[in-house]
Amino acid sequence: MHNSQIYATTLFDLCKKSNRVSIIQEQLKSVEYLYNKVPAFRLVLITKRINNKDKIKIIAKALNKFDLLLVEFISIIIENNQISSLLDIITRFNTLVNKSGSINKVEITTASKLDNQDFESIANALSKKLNFKPEISQIVDSKILGGIKLRIGNNIFDNSVNYQINQLKKTLHNM
Repeated sequence: MHNSQIYATTLFDLCKKSNRVSIIQEQLKSVEYLYNKVPAFRLVLITKRINNKDKIKIIAKALNKFDLLLVEFISIIIENNQISSLLDIITRFNTLVNKSGSINKVEITTASKLDNQDFESIANALSKKLNFKPEISQIVDSKILGGIKLRIGNNIFDNSVNYQINQLKKTLHNM
């Protein structure tokens, strides 16, 4: 097994045990952005002029709002001189998350059955947004009146007419 795969698998297993997969995945997107788009961040990580202990201190301060698990993980990567594999580790971690099944199923709920063209359009948009092709099922529920409701893993995105009416009722009730 490749070093990057071992690190990614270890991080993924730790995240699953502590129920922090989605949090760490989001924060890894930020780390990847910093590495790719902020030269000073990348320079601190890759320079030979700063010793590993100082790098770890700098990164810990820079990422002080991040989950401690992620900060410690990056510290271990620095200690083991594996920082050049960081982007590969992030890619492999994301692949593990996508394959884990926690978010590879999507339920689309609509008031009436979608025609094939609309279904394909939504499926393509979801695939682009999620960076993988999810298993999609459609549920027809006339109680939502209109609009669409998506369930991706444990997340529900409700843009149904019924939901909007209930929100409006709550707003009016609180006035």
